Amino acid sequence: MNNLNYDSNSETDRLIVVVTHLGGIFFGFLPSLLVYLVKNDGWIKENARNALNWQLTTLIYYGISWILVVVLIGLFLPWLIVVLNMVFCLVAAVRSSKGEAYRYPLTIEFIKF
Repeated sequence: MNNLNYDSNSETDRLIVVVTHLGGIFFGFLPSLLVYLVKNDGWIKENARNALNWQLTTLIYYGISWILVVVLIGLFLPWLIVVLNMVFCLVAAVRSSKGEAYRYPLTIEFIKF
């Protein structure tokens, strides 16, 4: 995990980042992609990039888990990924509300700054 501390950000910036992380639970990669494309602030963009990389990695994990479900090996893997997504997004939201950039574990870096 990367605990990059940034200067004190405005409450609006923190709210945008928290909603970006929490939006991943309900809407997948769309909130983080939208924020990544629209915002140019370094701290917001860093958090959106981390969230987007995590959500894209989650899509790959879902695909692999459903393939394993078909061959009857991974019956509980999709539920495990749902729980991990919720936990990691909640931790990221809490950390970013404190002004930190959170790097999700188990993430493939598709998008680099």
